[in-house]
Amino acid sequence: MFSELLEQQEKLRRVVDEWRIRSHDLLGDLGSDPYIAASPALATSVSDPIHLHVEPIEHSHLSELLKSDNVDVSKFIMVLSYDCIEISNLSNLASKNLYRQLLLFGHRSSPQEVLLEGEPQKAFGESLSLFMELYDITTRMADILGNLLQQLNSVYSLRDKNVRPLNSIKNLILRTAFETFGEGLAVFLVLDEIIKQNEHIKSYLSLFSRMLNKVKLELDTFDITVEDIDLLDQVVGHFEKLLEVSFFQWVLYKESSWQGTMEQVKRNKTFIDGCFSCIHEGLLEIHSRLDTWKELPLDRWKMLQHMALFIFLTHASAISPEKKLGKVISDMIHLAPLIYVGGKRIILIDVLKEQCSPLLSSWSFVREVIRDRNVVNSNYLKRLTEVHSRDWQAMKDALSCWIVSFHSTIHPSAEMLSEGWLQLHLKKTMQGIVLANRLQLLILSILDLHTLLEVPIKREKLKSLCHMIVFLKVLEQIFQIRGPDLIRSLPHIINIIQGDIEQLILPSKYKLQVEVDKGSQISKLGFLSSLTRGGKETDTRLTDNLSLVHVSLQMLQGGGSHRRRIIFSNILDVLRSTGCLDINFSRVQKLTSKLGILANFHPIISNVTDCSFLYWRREMMGNLFSFIYADVRRSSWLQYLLDAFSDGVRLLKLGKVGKLTLETYEKEIEYGVKNEIVAPLCRDIETDLRLHVHSTYLKGSVVVNPTKTGVRNLAWYLEIKPLRLPFKFIDIRLLVESYLNSAFYNHSTMSTYDRKIYLEMQLLAELKYGLFLDNIHFVGNSMVHNIDIHEIVQHLHAFAENYCYNIIKQVFIEKVPKGQNKKNLRLIRVEDIANSISIHGQKGIYKASDAILKFLNEMFTTLSQLFQDNYSRTDSPNNCIFLKTDKEIVKGLPFLQQGEPRSVLGKLVLGDHGWNFLEQLHFVMIKMGNALGLVRIFQAGSSRHFSNISRFTTDLSFAENYQKLGFTDEILAAGSTMDKTIEGNYKPDGRMESFSVFISAFIKGRHFSEDDHMKDLFHIIPSIIVNFICSRVCQKDNLLLKERDFGSIVYMHDNFFMGVAFALKVLGQEKSFDQLNWFAYARKIIDDGMSSLEGSSKVQENSKVGSLARLKLWSQTPSIPVETQKDLDECKGYLKEIEYVEHVLNISRTLMS
Repeated sequence: MFSELLEQQEKLRRVVDEWRIRSHDLLGDLGSDPYIAASPALATSVSDPIHLHVEPIEHSHLSELLKSDNVDVSKFIMVLSYDCIEISNLSNLASKNLYRQLLLFGHRSSPQEVLLEGEPQKAFGESLSLFMELYDITTRMADILGNLLQQLNSVYSLRDKNVRPLNSIKNLILRTAFETFGEGLAVFLVLDEIIKQNEHIKSYLSLFSRMLNKVKLELDTFDITVEDIDLLDQVVGHFEKLLEVSFFQWVLYKESSWQGTMEQVKRNKTFIDGCFSCIHEGLLEIHSRLDTWKELPLDRWKMLQHMALFIFLTHASAISPEKKLGKVISDMIHLAPLIYVGGKRIILIDVLKEQCSPLLSSWSFVREVIRDRNVVNSNYLKRLTEVHSRDWQAMKDALSCWIVSFHSTIHPSAEMLSEGWLQLHLKKTMQGIVLANRLQLLILSILDLHTLLEVPIKREKLKSLCHMIVFLKVLEQIFQIRGPDLIRSLPHIINIIQGDIEQLILPSKYKLQVEVDKGSQISKLGFLSSLTRGGKETDTRLTDNLSLVHVSLQMLQGGGSHRRRIIFSNILDVLRSTGCLDINFSRVQKLTSKLGILANFHPIISNVTDCSFLYWRREMMGNLFSFIYADVRRSSWLQYLLDAFSDGVRLLKLGKVGKLTLETYEKEIEYGVKNEIVAPLCRDIETDLRLHVHSTYLKGSVVVNPTKTGVRNLAWYLEIKPLRLPFKFIDIRLLVESYLNSAFYNHSTMSTYDRKIYLEMQLLAELKYGLFLDNIHFVGNSMVHNIDIHEIVQHLHAFAENYCYNIIKQVFIEKVPKGQNKKNLRLIRVEDIANSISIHGQKGIYKASDAILKFLNEMFTTLSQLFQDNYSRTDSPNNCIFLKTDKEIVKGLPFLQQGEPRSVLGKLVLGDHGWNFLEQLHFVMIKMGNALGLVRIFQAGSSRHFSNISRFTTDLSFAENYQKLGFTDEILAAGSTMDKTIEGNYKPDGRMESFSVFISAFIKGRHFSEDDHMKDLFHIIPSIIVNFICSRVCQKDNLLLKERDFGSIVYMHDNFFMGVAFALKVLGQEKSFDQLNWFAYARKIIDDGMSSLEGSSKVQENSKVGSLARLKLWSQTPSIPVETQKDLDECKGYLKEIEYVEHVLNISRTLMS
């Protein structure tokens, strides 16, 4: 028990260690590109999402499937079917595990890449499992092919007519067996073509063999056993012998198991005639569909099978084929000279030239085809070009219609599983497969023929090819989207096809059954008269045929597995060879072909929509991407085109190429998108923003053509979802935002006056393109014209004179001297102060606070001296000039000329000396208000600065957390050091006092005994307000005049009222000013004046008309004279100004409290 516990603990420790390593990898990836997958596992899940893959599986053994009372029939079919099934399985295995892997063996990102010493041997050793599989498949295939050849030779050389079921056959044609034999031979042809193209296989094998010879001499040094080295030596020796000649030649002449059978085949004319007949019949069946929109995905592969069978016969016999067969082969080569198998292009003419026997090369049709190789390829390219130019629009329409109809046909609804809908599903599915296959063949053939013949592709044709590639990936996506719904109906569709085949066979079964039951003479049935041999022989033929029909119907009861289909095809060949059953065999053959396509639905769809061939044409990647960018309507194509080129990544992974090669291609795809899509998009958007903004701010210097500039809607590219690649995502919007952020930031550092322009561009980018850019946060340009806090404090008097303060928006605005015109005004905002603090620290703020206190004391001393001088001009306070009456002020307010209460505008009405005094008082109040506003903006900037830096600090202590987690003392010491460092860097030296505390500190420092002569300040405030109101109303009226003074600007005077509130607060005269109730009384006087003006206008109107006119005017709005309306408008203007003054003054007093 204890040992088991220890074992479990050890397993648990290994699991924990594994996950710990993975966690470190994940944390390490966090610092890399955020759009790259965090781990290889995640990258795999992104590139290879979950797909449904269905395939009919047969669990029954071959003997169980062919279990029958008629042993002779079942044994005959079993022998043929076993070999055919094995050959087909090996062919599929070679297609899956050999072709692409061998094609990419030793492949590098660049042909000029120099290999280090030992790398070829290492590469061959790492791929040794691939070559071992190649060895197993080829030897197994050769054995099975030899066995099938022997069986066929025996069947066709049989002289005994009593052997069942052959005694029922008039003309035996085992087409399925011959085609399967040709399939196995075609595998060797494909392998020969791959090895001929990939020179690395032979060279690396030779180097590896030399290395083995050296290792044999030093076994102890390399720590390898004799048995292992002998096994490797045998495998390598076998491959070297194989590569001395081609695989095809090795099977025919070097394989010992074939030699005796080949000699028998040469003398078996029946076998040769049957094989030629099978080739002719099979090629004729394909010929009608080849290179049309009816061509099926496996037609060209079957064409290669028949060619392999034909080449085999030329070696096996010295008999010249019939002219009709030669003509069919010649026509087929002219019609489709290119075949694609496992990503490899095969030129049939080259195969004939290299693999055919010397006798075949002397035949006229072969000589002509080989001689006219380039002409055949050139004519094929011309024909494809004509078809493309003539039918391209029809092709697009057909594809579009199919996409719409397929989407509308395939539903996840249960009602759609009726037979009618399932038949429609079958039709649409077959149409989609045929369309995809045709598109892929057109793309491949056009690209390869242009390469072979060295004919450049025209720009328009390349655009069409781009469109075809996109259509191909659209078809793939539709099949993936509708895959679950299609899979749901697929078994039902297979059952319907099997049911249709069954209906074609059942009548013959019934007739045979009736004849067997009756035991009568077969000659009485016309359709079975050919079976009449008399007596017992007739009965056996009937029962044999009936047994074959029974077995064929049993094969239609399953799910359409590969094994059942081959057995059924072999039975069908035997039944057709009897020549006496009334079955529509051509119809059954077509339905069987559909059944095979639907049963292999997923592999076929993957093959016909695969665009991995673009890896070998990756030089045109940039051109295709540029086509998409040139036309904004094609922006949706980008993801499909990326999917097409990404198939090359899966191809490289399947071929297990080096990491460098894979990364190089991934970078090519990524750079293609960024260089051909993202980079021009960034430049065009930046150019568009600059043109629009500069054409507004720099009129005359930038000319914008409205017919060309801004016509393309570039926003469509920004609406594209993040582009999905097998190894990462590319977010075009994010890349454009990053580019503009970088560009605007870098350019804003070049000059100090561009910040506003870039802010306009930033706003335009958000409004027009929906781009959310970062704020331009370059701190060196944040202070307007490089004015910092230290400079402001040093020139505090100049600052207080040359700026006005906005109490609501917390901003200082530069004043423009009269007579000067400026396009740009200086602004000082809270953000500017915060950025200055981040550069220079808080000490400047504390020094500024002390300097402002000193400045306010100076201003109060000046104010006290001003009042003292004013009192010294008079004999006593009662005779002060402010108590004199002056009618000049009243003249400016027409609504007060009629009434008594002038004192409402101020207890003190001023004279000439009073005007001079008010100007000085106004000037002092403005300077104090600016100083106080500076205190407020400094406090707000300091708070903003602390808010900004608080985002990067933590509220928790590292040392405390480490202690809770139970870490060691060393880690605790490191955490304490970290805490001290953070505290030292982020803890402020001190805190700036609040505004109310600042005011209180100033009041405590003042001696009120010195300010007794300012006790009547609250009486003077209304006069200053009247002065201010008149000035603002007059300035606003001047703005409406044509001949106005362009140098005059209406400023906000929030700083003046801030100074007034401060003076009232310091002198303790707030309650005294409130008791005046000046603002309420002033509004009342203005309202009374407006009412009197409106009343007088009505009296004048009524006096001008008679009684009848008065009745008519009763329901109408009375008109007001122009002069009276002007007076009313002026009153309203004064009323608004009084409300504004009261509002600002109340805010200022609230801040002081």
